[in-house]
Amino acid sequence: MGKIKVFLVDNDPEWLTTMENLLGNFPDLTLVGTATTRNEAVKMAQSLTIDVILMDVSLTETRYDGIYAAAEICQTKAVKIIMLTSLNEEDIILNSFIAGAVNFIPKANYLEIPEAIRATYYNRSPVEIALRDYARLKEAEQIQSLTPSEREILALTEKGLSRAQISRLLFKSEQTIKNQIGFILKKLNVKRMKDAIVKVKTKGIITPGK
Repeated sequence: MGKIKVFLVDNDPEWLTTMENLLGNFPDLTLVGTATTRNEAVKMAQSLTIDVILMDVSLTETRYDGIYAAAEICQTKAVKIIMLTSLNEEDIILNSFIAGAVNFIPKANYLEIPEAIRATYYNRSPVEIALRDYARLKEAEQIQSLTPSEREILALTEKGLSRAQISRLLFKSEQTIKNQIGFILKKLNVKRMKDAIVKVKTKGIITPGK
C-alpha cells in the first residue's frame, strides 16, 4: 500500500518542525512539501502529487489567507484539504468548508491530525458529501441573480472565448454581449469578467479588488 502524500502550508517555522516530526512517526504518511505563503501554496499544489493538504487558516496578517489559498487550489485540483487554526470562530470554520475543505482541526488538537489525514484520504469523513453539496449550493447562490443568458456568457468566458466569439456563437451583436457583460459585473459587484469567474468559483469568498 502506498503512502499518503501530505502537503503542509503554514508560516510558523516551529509549527512546521512540529508537524514534520509528528508525521515522520507514521510509516503510512509522507510529507511531500511545505509552503509558507498563499502564492507559494497555490503554485506548489499544482506541480506536486498530493493526497491531502494541511492548510493553516492565517498565513499572513490577512485573516483568511489560507482559506483563499484553499479556494484557489480547489478550482483546479482534485485534492482534499484539512484546515488548521488556533482560532475557533464560526465564520472561519464556515468559510473553510465553503472554500472546499473537508475537515477543520484546532492546532491544540494536533495529535489528532494523523488519523484525520487517514480518515480524509480513505473517505471516512461522514460530512464530506454534505460539505460538497453545501459548496455547490454556495456557488449556485453567486449566480442566482443572473439570467440564463448571462450565465451562458459567463460560462463561455470561463472557457476562454472572446466577446466576438461569443457574439458569433450566440447570434447576438457584440454590443448586446457587451451590455450583458456589464449587467453581470454589476450584479456580482466586480470590475472584470475574470474577477466574476473567480468570485463564482470560490463561492463568493474571494471578491477580487475588494
